[in-house]
Amino acid sequence: MWLFVERKLEEEARKGAFDRLPGPGGPIDLSENPYVPPEWRLGFKLLKDHGVVPEFVQRRKEIETLREELGRVPRSQTAVARAVLERLKAAVEALNACLAREREFVRTSLQLPPVDVEAELRASGHGP
Repeated sequence: MWLFVERKLEEEARKGAFDRLPGPGGPIDLSENPYVPPEWRLGFKLLKDHGVVPEFVQRRKEIETLREELGRVPRSQTAVARAVLERLKAAVEALNACLAREREFVRTSLQLPPVDVEAELRASGHGP
């Protein structure tokens, strides 16, 4: 089936069927989530435009930042690495607490599992 669809698309493209579409060569605007009910879209847009994200997203970004910071610490500076590792461990634990709170409200397949602290520390390259 997909092969047929691909073949038809290629055929139409060769005929020039897509040449007059708006915004040729430009990026496609995928900013609007089609799964958000229409009555919620304005609210979601306002939150996005003002940089408001869920707590677990902010915490995940914090973990990534700490992992990058840890990656820049020379192995010879064990005290510095240990301090960053402690902050990383605390950030992962805070993320897990946040996810546990989320699970109280979100009762769907969208629930995120807890993050394995030991796996995060190993992934940092400085952990056990």
